Amino acid sequence: MKTLLLIAAIINLAVAIIHTIIGESDIVAPLLATDAPDTVRWTLHAAWHMISVVLFLSALTLFYLSRKGKDDPRSMVLSRYIGIQYLALAMVFVVTSVGYGIFFPQIVMLAPIGILAILASRAASKT
Repeated sequence: MKTLLLIAAIINLAVAIIHTIIGESDIVAPLLATDAPDTVRWTLHAAWHMISVVLFLSALTLFYLSRKGKDDPRSMVLSRYIGIQYLALAMVFVVTSVGYGIFFPQIVMLAPIGILAILASRAASKT
């Protein structure tokens, strides 16, 4: 369980850094340079970094949980919540990929975090 959570936390932290730094320059900056109304651009920018916050907080939570024992009740509940959340986020990109006919690599980054967190949750619930 601890190893699963630690691996999920490391992947999650890498995703958070990539999202925040590379995503800001490669995706957000060009969108902010468009002629869209200010409120649209600023809302997009805020929403982008709301996800940054979720990514970093989830990584910290997974690191925290990886240091706890199986018998800590938070381990099962929090890891299951994060797992479900990340699988749901991955599913958004699955649906978007199918809908637009292009592959979004976010699926490959988000789904493993969700799967590892759920597997850790299952291991914690068996004690």
